[in-house]
Amino acid sequence: MKTIISVVASFVIVGVVCAQSLERAELFKEHGLADDAKRELILIVTSSSDKAAKAHAYYLLGAVAFEQNHISCALSSWRTVVSKFPDSDEAKEVAGRLKDLGQNAGEIARESLDNAVAEGYIRNGDFWSRGKREVFGIDDDYISEEQAAVKWYDKAISEFPKSAAAKLAYEEKMRCLLGWVEADNGRRHGLVRNFAECMPELLTAFEGYERDFPDAETLQAFRYQIAQAYWAHGDWESACTWLKLITEKNSGGDSFYVDLAKRRLATGARQSH
Repeated sequence: MKTIISVVASFVIVGVVCAQSLERAELFKEHGLADDAKRELILIVTSSSDKAAKAHAYYLLGAVAFEQNHISCALSSWRTVVSKFPDSDEAKEVAGRLKDLGQNAGEIARESLDNAVAEGYIRNGDFWSRGKREVFGIDDDYISEEQAAVKWYDKAISEFPKSAAAKLAYEEKMRCLLGWVEADNGRRHGLVRNFAECMPELLTAFEGYERDFPDAETLQAFRYQIAQAYWAHGDWESACTWLKLITEKNSGGDSFYVDLAKRRLATGARQSH
């Protein structure tokens, strides 16, 4: 009986230690301490017998590598998840996307070679062709860049609903639709290019963002950007509606955007007389 209890206790202790290690790794990753995160995760995959923990550790190793632009290393970690832990949630998440990830990042990926002689030949070739492009040029004439970008943001939102990835995708999609002007050639995008076309898309995106992330800290900031866009377009009535909405959504206290909205409302009222 004592032996059985001891075995069970040891499994519990190992599980707790592993969970703590994963939590540390995730915190390291979240705070930009990539090397510390990788060290913690490598310890898990080399010393833990917990399959679920190892699958998650390999998945996070891939995520850290991907963020650092170490594409081949990231894909290797994710392939390990799929091959060694095919029934894990992590494997199901990346299995169908490995090919797309490899293609999207393939222009800067370099596989590690097991053959040292072959590696030497390739390095010699690289010496003589060192002026070649490592990143492919893309001819984007006549392509709507904001619409191409929106397609990929929408893909993240639909495939990872209400996740941190979806939240970021919503935010980047709205920034994209708000528009910009290219400094070198003056090309216009988003609202700056075509207000009538892009504003409905922006409003729909904001509606989805507010619905899925009602406590998002950037809601007020995006409300103000929408109000400002209407203001710049000469539509004071719509701008006023969004500015008033900012003041109505005030959660209490003296916030930056509530104060700013009140000041803009006062300015607009004077100008409208």
